[in-house]
Amino acid sequence: MKYYFIRMIRGKFKTRDFSDHIKSISDSFCKIYNESQIAEENGLTEICGVGYRKCLEFLIKDYIISIHPLKAEEVKTKFLSNCIQQYVSNENIKNMAKRATWLGNDETHYVRLWEDKDLRDLKLLLDLTLHWIEMELITKRMIKDMPDK
Repeated sequence: MKYYFIRMIRGKFKTRDFSDHIKSISDSFCKIYNESQIAEENGLTEICGVGYRKCLEFLIKDYIISIHPLKAEEVKTKFLSNCIQQYVSNENIKNMAKRATWLGNDETHYVRLWEDKDLRDLKLLLDLTLHWIEMELITKRMIKDMPDK
């Protein structure tokens, strides 16, 4: 019997732990983000950007569905940019998500529109989008928990 070394895979991957607020909106976002991060850590830089773009879509669409549950079926089938424009009212979320979408699309297309931007910029915009969503959720919860007297 002969054995051949084919490849080696690290046994433990670093994953990002997301807040309960984000997990409650989109567990799929968390899973896809972490898979993309694992791809990036393993030098798969040609595909990890596509994964980050996909997790953005899940985050935004799940966020919109959490606010507009009756529009769920419509949101699921619309282009991400149309969903952002039509359903996201928070300007900070809208602006960051829109730009993250642009860079995420660059990761999937043959010709890049944003040649001076890279994966770090995409991840920064994704983080900003994530944080603005989280700030909105926390703010709404605090206002609900502490109504005006």
